[in-house]
Amino acid sequence: MEIRERLETRLAHLKPILEEGGKSIEILSIEGNKVTFAVKGFCSGCGCTSSYKEGLQDLVQETCPELTEICFVE
Repeated sequence: MEIRERLETRLAHLKPILEEGGKSIEILSIEGNKVTFAVKGFCSGCGCTSSYKEGLQDLVQETCPELTEICFVE
């Protein structure tokens, strides 16, 4: 299974939950060992945003340990 497919499979259960709260996460790109996510609807600098990002980093590390650089675009 490709890296993108593995991540999309793991994100599938989160997306409906986030959408209920007006939030979204999308994989923008995967290049080499770097994945970039678009995050929308999160408060800038808010503690909950940090928690979501940390959770997403954990998910990536568990699912695709070859991805060592994780970036977010708001």
